[in-house]
Amino acid sequence: MKTAFLATIILFAAFTSQAQNSFHVQGGIDLGVPVHNLYGSSIGLGVDLTGIYMLSSQAALTGDFGYTALLSKFKEDATTNLLPLRIGLRYYPTAKFFVAGKIGAGFISNPGTSSITTTAYSFGLGFYASRRVELGGSYDGYSKNGSVGLINFRLGYRFN
Repeated sequence: MKTAFLATIILFAAFTSQAQNSFHVQGGIDLGVPVHNLYGSSIGLGVDLTGIYMLSSQAALTGDFGYTALLSKFKEDATTNLLPLRIGLRYYPTAKFFVAGKIGAGFISNPGTSSITTTAYSFGLGFYASRRVELGGSYDGYSKNGSVGLINFRLGYRFN
């Protein structure tokens, strides 16, 4: 019984140490430039939280949630809020460079109106400037009976 218990502890320790090397959490800040059907918006400012599970040295599964405020060009208009919840894949052709794609649900709201649920998608690329700092760019789109989109520039920080 003691041997089985000890073996379970050793296997658990080995698994959790491997999982710590395979799973990473990042926080990021985003600067968005509206480019498609967002004519009344001037710039987007946002934050996000991303989980990255490494499948191999060249592939990873991702999941992210974010918030972007699209500031209006006109004082009388309200700020548009974008909230994506997506899953995706990353491909690493080199250790520091990646190409990514994501899809999921997006929520668009303006104060005083009801929220709209859309299909949220993104494709982009990124570069690790250091072990913890990531720089990236992407096109983020939201589609339902038409679409809107913005170019996002991201500065990410890996916590673990």
